[in-house]
Amino acid sequence: MLFFPSLNKLFVIMKLDQILDMLGNDTRREILQLLSEGPCYVSQVSQELNVGQKAIIEHLKLMHHAGILETRDKKIEKGRPRKYYGISQEVILEVKIGHRLFDISDISPVFDNELLKTFPKLEHITAKLEMLSHLTEKDRMVELESIYKQLEDERDDLDTAKRIVEYFLGQVNREIQSQKLEKELSDIGF
Repeated sequence: MLFFPSLNKLFVIMKLDQILDMLGNDTRREILQLLSEGPCYVSQVSQELNVGQKAIIEHLKLMHHAGILETRDKKIEKGRPRKYYGISQEVILEVKIGHRLFDISDISPVFDNELLKTFPKLEHITAKLEMLSHLTEKDRMVELESIYKQLEDERDDLDTAKRIVEYFLGQVNREIQSQKLEKELSDIGF
């Protein structure tokens, strides 16, 4: 059965510098790529990436300590339980680089019901997600496929609007900086 967190769930806050440090290493990025497909245990990661288990264990511990990964023990037929590593939560970073602009921010989802009201389609989709637990398995799958398509459409619309806003922000910022420079130059007699 699928689980969707309550919209009021508090997300674990990770330090931005820790996240960037994690992403600054090729092996850790490869591990995250692999784990984005599903949880794995140490020897799986080691074999898939062709990296020694000791190195993989160190990378996994570091990412677990930073809050990027979570662990779960799973019993196997013979031997002791295996520790599986998986991505702990969605983390979305946005990097902006431009003329007089450098910003890296965490834009991971923090749900705000008041904000959702300004996006009626998204508010409707969110309500549908919360109702999934009341459906049969077959109906839930049909509804999930429909919701997925609606979310893709909403994302495309919002991405387009965001690109337009970012473009205008850059244009207005350049004009402000130009006006400030002209004023400074005129103040010193140029």
